[in-house]
Amino acid sequence: MTAIIVTLLLIAIGGFIAFAIYLQLKEQARIERLRKAALLNNQLRQVRRYLDEMPAQYQPKDLRLWLYQRLISICDELLAVQPDEPLSRRRRFLNEEMIQFQNSKEKRRPKPVVDEIQIMELKRLFESFHGYLLSAKANKQIHEEAFAHFDELINWYRYKVNADHHYYLARQFFLTHKMSDAISEYNEAINQLKPVEEKAEAAELIAKYQEAIQEINDDLELQQREAELEAESAGEAEAEGELDNEWQKFMEDGEFQKKKHF
Repeated sequence: MTAIIVTLLLIAIGGFIAFAIYLQLKEQARIERLRKAALLNNQLRQVRRYLDEMPAQYQPKDLRLWLYQRLISICDELLAVQPDEPLSRRRRFLNEEMIQFQNSKEKRRPKPVVDEIQIMELKRLFESFHGYLLSAKANKQIHEEAFAHFDELINWYRYKVNADHHYYLARQFFLTHKMSDAISEYNEAINQLKPVEEKAEAAELIAKYQEAIQEINDDLELQQREAELEAESAGEAEAEGELDNEWQKFMEDGEFQKKKHF
């Protein structure tokens, strides 16, 4: 009888321990799901930020499509962890948005880089995106070729963003007819690209800025020549006016009138 009671007690204790372990494992699994869901939600916000805040000139079509694909993949992971109808609907909208962008022939408008604060913000965004690329590479979420391509783009944008700012200033000076200041800003834009001037994209921009400088100089020379011609014309007109006045005075002179009557 005593053995039976001991056995039952052991079974009860064992069952209680097993149940406690089960509850603990279940809680750990729940906490792990929540942790993973929080991590995925952070990634979702992060990638959405890259998609929305990186201006068009720093987000070519292949990069934007990859960001859309990452968003959709993160949504799929989230749905596997935490099924949710609003998230499913959001995923469908993302997919439609990606397809619409992929099929669109419309060129996205670049955003001007207007001040130093914007430059700093964009550079921080580039650094953050570079870190995300490294993380995606480590987690096998991006192909090696795509990683190398995007990594090279980000390095190029670190220089381009400065050149874009000086280009914006040059255009503003040009539109307000401050040609000397415009030339100075175009030259500064060229200087910002000198460290990467061997790149085809940099060489193309440098040529564009040099052409703009040449056009301004040609226009200034033309204006100067027109001013000189206008000054010459004004001088000749003034000389002719003086001759006309002298002739008129002579015609109206009294001695001439007497000789005429004589």
